[in-house]
Amino acid sequence: MIKIILAILLTLSSTAFATSADSVRGSFGFVSLNDSHGKMIDVLGDPKSSYKHVIHDRKGWPHAATTYLYHLDNVKYEITIVDGKVYSINWER
Repeated sequence: MIKIILAILLTLSSTAFATSADSVRGSFGFVSLNDSHGKMIDVLGDPKSSYKHVIHDRKGWPHAATTYLYHLDNVKYEITIVDGKVYSINWER
């Protein structure tokens, strides 16, 4: 029983959790929620990769979204753009 509890604790402690943020700092300033896609590229440069997907708003309406992946200072950032504006910023170590 103790071995099972230890295994669970080790698994939980080694798992990386994504956290949301209001802004991310780049070389030339900050990118915040509701900033434009152009400002994100100007401040952070070209992303490492990106993918397109669909998200749903609170009323259930679908919206086209693109999530861009950046690696800055050993932190992985996922910035989602909807309608040309920063919709969310998530990071994990």
